[in-house]
Amino acid sequence: MTATAIYESADRTLTVTGDGLPTPVSYGTFPNQNNPNSVTEQDFEHTFLYRGGQFGTPRQFDDNVFSQTGFVISINISLADNALFSSGLIVPGDNLLFVFSDGRKQKFIFRGPVFTSIAGECWLAQDDRLDLIVADPQTIAYGEGRTYTYYDQRNGRTATPLGAIGIAANGVVFFNPSAGNGGNPPVGFNWNAHFEGSPVDFGDDSCGGHPEQTGQYHYHDTHFLDCWKANAAMANYNDYYGGSQFNGDNLRHPDGHSKLVGFAFDGFPIYGPYGYDDPWEATQNTRQMLSQYRTRNIEVDGRPDYGNTPQNPPAGSLMQDWEYIEGLGDLDYHNGRFCVTPEFPNGTYAYFLSTQESDVDHPAFPYMIGSSLRETIDQPANNGAAAPAPPPSGGDGEAPAPPTLQITAQPQNVSANSGQSVTFSISAQILPENGPISYRWYRSTDGGFAYAQVTGATSNSLTFTALAYMSGYRYKCEIRGPVGAPTPAENSPLMSDVATLTVLGGGPGQTGADLSFTSSTFDSTTQTFDGT
Repeated sequence: MTATAIYESADRTLTVTGDGLPTPVSYGTFPNQNNPNSVTEQDFEHTFLYRGGQFGTPRQFDDNVFSQTGFVISINISLADNALFSSGLIVPGDNLLFVFSDGRKQKFIFRGPVFTSIAGECWLAQDDRLDLIVADPQTIAYGEGRTYTYYDQRNGRTATPLGAIGIAANGVVFFNPSAGNGGNPPVGFNWNAHFEGSPVDFGDDSCGGHPEQTGQYHYHDTHFLDCWKANAAMANYNDYYGGSQFNGDNLRHPDGHSKLVGFAFDGFPIYGPYGYDDPWEATQNTRQMLSQYRTRNIEVDGRPDYGNTPQNPPAGSLMQDWEYIEGLGDLDYHNGRFCVTPEFPNGTYAYFLSTQESDVDHPAFPYMIGSSLRETIDQPANNGAAAPAPPPSGGDGEAPAPPTLQITAQPQNVSANSGQSVTFSISAQILPENGPISYRWYRSTDGGFAYAQVTGATSNSLTFTALAYMSGYRYKCEIRGPVGAPTPAENSPLMSDVATLTVLGGGPGQTGADLSFTSSTFDSTTQTFDGT
């Protein structure tokens, strides 16, 4: 197993497990001249809140009724609301998304108390009124019950940290491009570990990754896309990437929009570099999503002059060389945007990989995620790298060995006629002394990309009636134990192999995307990946 993720719809959490290796994608040879570390297997598990299909934390001012006269939507604000602006929770330059009860969604750039008449901007026209400028004039009277919800950026002020900030669909974690204090940078500065013109080489491979001191392999930039495409590696690895394509590109949907490539640990999905031309229109018009970062024309204070040596590195070599300029491209300073996507037709916030304009094969800063994340990040302990080895156990007064779960009979593939009863089963035990085991069955309707728990399936067998549309469904079982014991098995929970159902004969039925056996449907809210 390389990577698998399970989504729990009840609390909207995504649990990602894996061994940290970039299978099936190849990676470079380590250690090498510029990187002394070797790639090692990592036991990775992390659970975080998944926000796919959401825009962030919803908010309202005290009076959430809006009115519109011509090109101006007026929002009443109270004295308490006004404190949001004076305290810095909402500051000039912020992107505010307003979702109106009449169905409209629009992002506005806040200009503070400075007058603006530009569509897509808003300003504090009075202490008690916020004016939003739109391109579609109409008149909406007060008191007609039209309300709004807005989303601000107050949770996205903290700088993107070093270490694991997300995870790719093949189980490799994403790091930001900073090398931290590595490589002896100028005092007060940090190297951009993956700037192509940098005078310092950190030993990254052609996939934009390398191992750090623990042996954990990770990606820093977008070159991993090239490796995923090579020999259709990801298409052969996962049905989500192999089931459809755009002009031979399996990492794009048939309409040209990029597919999901992973998840950020603040809960939002990460897409490849292509999105819809209009963020709120799902059409065949797709294009490259461009970053709005650029290198500074003038060095920041204290930086050595631009040059071509480690003592005077070229512009872009240091993290502090980059600045965000609104209006240069499509992506905000988190390197994402509010939009609809094939997975989320009702809208979501999503990150997009940034590549050079008209040259999608070359990364563009900040590559994956910008100077801060959209929401508060939930980083895994130790970056998800393997924990230190457990202490010795057994004999000579040492602590007894912890119990271990063992699957003695894995679920097997089943073929059946439509309407026939089928059963998947698993057998397991606990060593060295057996004990009670709990069971949870999961089902995927899309070839293994997404799994959800089968409601009520908590025994060592799962029995149901096979119907025609279920052909290709995949099943697996998670076991835990010993139930009720103070010390769980060292490998608990343990996931079984995947078994596939084949239904013989045709017949009407739902499509494979339906997950109506759970409390939600994966059409716009939940996505997981599986690499078994």
